[in-house]
Amino acid sequence: MNYYDNELFKKRPVKRAQFWKGMILGLLLGGIIMTTIFSQQACGVLPRENDMPETLPMPDQEQDDTGQIMDVPPEVESYYMAIVNAAEQVMPSVVGISNFALFTDSLGRSSLQERGAGSGVIIDENGYIVTNYHVIENARELIVTLGSGDELAATVVGTDPPTDLAVLKIERDGLPAAELADSDELRVGEPAIAIGNPLGLDFQQTVTLGVLSARERSITIQGQFFLFLQTDAAINEGNSGGALVNIYGQVMGINTAKILFPGVEGMGFAIPSNTVKEITRDLITRGRVERPWLGVYLSTLTPLDAERFSLHVEAGVLIRDVIAGSPADTGGIMPLDVVIAINGNNIEESGQLQEMLRNADVGQTMDIALMRGQEEITITVTLRAMPDQMD
Repeated sequence: MNYYDNELFKKRPVKRAQFWKGMILGLLLGGIIMTTIFSQQACGVLPRENDMPETLPMPDQEQDDTGQIMDVPPEVESYYMAIVNAAEQVMPSVVGISNFALFTDSLGRSSLQERGAGSGVIIDENGYIVTNYHVIENARELIVTLGSGDELAATVVGTDPPTDLAVLKIERDGLPAAELADSDELRVGEPAIAIGNPLGLDFQQTVTLGVLSARERSITIQGQFFLFLQTDAAINEGNSGGALVNIYGQVMGINTAKILFPGVEGMGFAIPSNTVKEITRDLITRGRVERPWLGVYLSTLTPLDAERFSLHVEAGVLIRDVIAGSPADTGGIMPLDVVIAINGNNIEESGQLQEMLRNADVGQTMDIALMRGQEEITITVTLRAMPDQMD
């Protein structure tokens, strides 16, 4: 049935008295409005017609105090054009990644359905793509959508859950590969451009702008410290695996997470490009990353810790917990032990111990001097490769 066939929409006769009442009311309201406008112009609230500028400033122009149009300073125009150029340079390298998993309905019928979508960055023209591990986790099938709209099946080359990185491969040559920056040279406060697919491919290659808020935010994963970049550029669901770009069109990090606490805004994190280089190189050449693993949770000893736990030492690294079955557990290290030296080198801060672990090799032995209560002991530990998954 046509909606306009309804009785509510049929024309009804308008009575003459009602018509004249409407006309009079309209004239009164119009008079009130015009009086208000003229009075506001007289008081300077609204501009008079001859006070309006003959032309409005263009986007690349601004006005001085007298209303005259001025040219934007070259350095300002150069800054904004650098952002535009950087985004345009990297955008073709940012792809969409669709994760398809097998779902079973209440009747026992199984089908492949999209369980999520994220982003990725082409790092090699021969089809290698870096993304987050959590974007492709538990996928039965992966589809990569290029900026051109082409869709290609992808295979997993390797994954590294501790750093939340994965490398995919698609069968396509001559792709626009992004250039990775040297993240050790980044400066806090420099522009940071996030490019990705927030909320899926409907918003593919969205660009947001912020700054690099911090260079080295330390997060503990499986007993080891990993460093992340912090940015206030908007990162939303679906941006994971996308690019964080500097003003020179170089990828300085791979966006991976944001803080979701109520009332907290503008705190996103990216994996530094130098970490990306190292991990992706290992994944492409060996299919996995082997890093030496001690298997402890630790922190720099503080005077408060020493007093709270009745520790008879002033400086060192406090072992807060030991992972069951880890090299530390096998070697005999216990919670509340304090590491004071490794291989004869004094240890006073947790960063020193972490740096020694990063520079060590799988299978290497370490002589670890500990304070346990009032007793100093030395334990020999053989480092093993960090497992992909923890029990």
